[in-house]
Amino acid sequence: MKPSLLAFAIASLALAACAQDAPPAATADPEAPPTLVGQRARNQLLSEPSGPNYLTGGVTIIQMYTDNARLTSTGSTGNLSYDIQPQIALNHTGPRLSYSMSASAGFVMNRDIQEQNQATQSGNLDLTYNVRQFTSIRISDSFTNTTGLWSGGPTADVGGVSNVGAAQQPNQSLLTYGRFRANTALAELTHQFTLNGSGGLRATHFYTWFPDQATSPIVGTIYGGQTYSAEAFYNHRINSRQWVGTTLRAQRFDVGQPVSPRTDSASLLVLYGIDFRQGMSLSFFAGPELSITSNQGLVSPPTLVPGRMWSPVTGAVFSKAGRNTAATASFVRQVSDGGGLPSAVTLSYVNGEVLRQMTRRIAMEVGFGYAHGTPIIGNQTIRTYSGYGQCTYRVGHNYMFVAGYSRDDNTAAGSSVSASADRVWVSFAYNFMRSLGH
Repeated sequence: MKPSLLAFAIASLALAACAQDAPPAATADPEAPPTLVGQRARNQLLSEPSGPNYLTGGVTIIQMYTDNARLTSTGSTGNLSYDIQPQIALNHTGPRLSYSMSASAGFVMNRDIQEQNQATQSGNLDLTYNVRQFTSIRISDSFTNTTGLWSGGPTADVGGVSNVGAAQQPNQSLLTYGRFRANTALAELTHQFTLNGSGGLRATHFYTWFPDQATSPIVGTIYGGQTYSAEAFYNHRINSRQWVGTTLRAQRFDVGQPVSPRTDSASLLVLYGIDFRQGMSLSFFAGPELSITSNQGLVSPPTLVPGRMWSPVTGAVFSKAGRNTAATASFVRQVSDGGGLPSAVTLSYVNGEVLRQMTRRIAMEVGFGYAHGTPIIGNQTIRTYSGYGQCTYRVGHNYMFVAGYSRDDNTAAGSSVSASADRVWVSFAYNFMRSLGH
């Protein structure tokens, strides 16, 4: 996480410690679907432990076998790897200050590709502070330093998961099993103007880094980059179950090269959300988007750069949280960062997860994802597929065993070049939870 964000978090905690007796602030749309308030739909059960103040922690030991550890199109290399990952999380809910923070650090060891042995870290911070009765600020940040081989299924619930909405999510297509670092930060100011209306400003920043020699058999060299986004939004509650909203958004997509085309975009989104019942919601958003890509003499011939391009933004998010079943599903189409490609892309993706508590001790989880990215510069469309399933068996309150399987596939549309890999893992975890009182 960035030092400035940590400094702000520490200052906020200190300020709140002196102000907890102040009158609580009214929050805007406390039960609005997460997409309308720029938050991620969470795949969790209502019966999972929660409370005003608690500490959780533990350690996870994972063993994983991969039949194509370099995610290459030919000459695959099998690999057995281990990950030891301690983690800790702190949750607090107060009249003015609420926060959730977590951190994890470990080490990945590989039997057959030892040059990819490395320390891994991930962290999360999501903080809300009520400045005054009708005004609040929210800060969210997530950081991860790992390899693509260990992203997704095996460590899906261990740190580094950003709490930003579907419309704000960066391109998460998996193009490499190699090293990468990523950070997603969000800052938001919200004011409740009327009993049923609230609005504010939101800014997000996404950063991704790959080593200088990072490559993919599908796209060649992989590039990092940065995405900057600024939004002005307003939401109105129609009744106890329905909301409408509008968001004006401007974005900039920079590729991590000394010289590269830059894409700026502007969009106007209309959003609608409905709560069918407690824990179940459905949201839609749509609107026009204008993207402008500047060539600056970097790409020849210039006709390869479209310049100005109008395109639609569409999306839908479903979430359900029950006592025994939880599920999320989303679809988004919009201009996004390249996710490793040398330019911004028109990205369409769909994903979903289902978690089912079969018995008191056994839980099953499955997930899938599909992304279709067409670069604004060039015509090589990339398709990525992924899917996973895992079974969790709990022993008492503190121990659990997990066994899982996942498959990833990358394909260049219109080409015979593709890369796929299967991963199988087993893990043992010790976890604890301690209440910290009120």
